[in-house]
Amino acid sequence: MQARSSDDVVNPEGIELVHKPSPPVLKLALAGLGWGVLTCLLCFVILTLTKWLLPPEYWGAHTGLAKFKREMSLPLLVFWVIIYSPILETFLGQLLPLEILKRMRVNRQWSIFIGAIIWGIVHYLSGGLLHAIVALGSGAMFSFVYLRYREQGVAAAYTTTAFSRACNNTAILIAISFGLDA
Repeated sequence: MQARSSDDVVNPEGIELVHKPSPPVLKLALAGLGWGVLTCLLCFVILTLTKWLLPPEYWGAHTGLAKFKREMSLPLLVFWVIIYSPILETFLGQLLPLEILKRMRVNRQWSIFIGAIIWGIVHYLSGGLLHAIVALGSGAMFSFVYLRYREQGVAAAYTTTAFSRACNNTAILIAISFGLDA
């Protein structure tokens, strides 16, 4: 009898199946950090260009972290921005729509496009045109990150994307604390 590793799985018929080990958590966390910072930079570029090109009367309602900063205590803001929001938004913005699109056999490029459009529409409804345009960029990036890590499993894709969102939100929160009005 051969000793089994913790990665081996035996199905009910007694046939041994070799299970692919999970990707290292630190590697996924570092990837999430990198994607989050990159997404934040992309959003700031989009925000700057849009504010430069689009007259203020078309921007829409003032939403974003600066508004939350004025209305919430610091501990609640940190919880909302770094923990709650990334978990919920990744579930609603990537996991649900992208898994549905995957089951419908929609290719990767269309899934990213559709994910960005959905995310942009949600942000348009909550904050206007400027908010929607910036959300198109972040929605595309987070959809790309989710699909990039989906090959390693739903858990790896979800956690990397959620951590990426948390890092993005943290970078935006830090920028706002230094006076950037997002």
